[in-house]
Amino acid sequence: MADDKPTRDIDVSIEDMNLQDELPDLDDLDLDLNDLDDDGIHSEHATAPASSVNLLKSIPVDITVEVARKTLILDELLNLKSGSVVMLEKHEGDPVDIKINGTSFGTGEIVSKNGQYGVRLLSIIKKPNQ
Repeated sequence: MADDKPTRDIDVSIEDMNLQDELPDLDDLDLDLNDLDDDGIHSEHATAPASSVNLLKSIPVDITVEVARKTLILDELLNLKSGSVVMLEKHEGDPVDIKINGTSFGTGEIVSKNGQYGVRLLSIIKKPNQ
């Protein structure tokens, strides 16, 4: 039989938890990731402890290379079968969009090496001034 200890309802909303008070805003950290190595911070202006920086460096991010987008009408979609080719608006050598966690990061070009595809970074989008 289940434990007969009394339970109490916890009525806490996310707004009441003040999670933002516990975690620093990453934009407020004076941190240049180019100044980092595996041992910690080399910049004399950085304010985060080395262990925090190492934690940040180990966060996985999703990189997406978007070659092109194509809109099909439903009839065209329903007529697709194995072996069908959907032609794209891009041409060989055209730049492709690179996104990090769904946010535009830069542009690149598709490269092939030893039978595998990769992307060569051509430009990085600078963060707009706020």
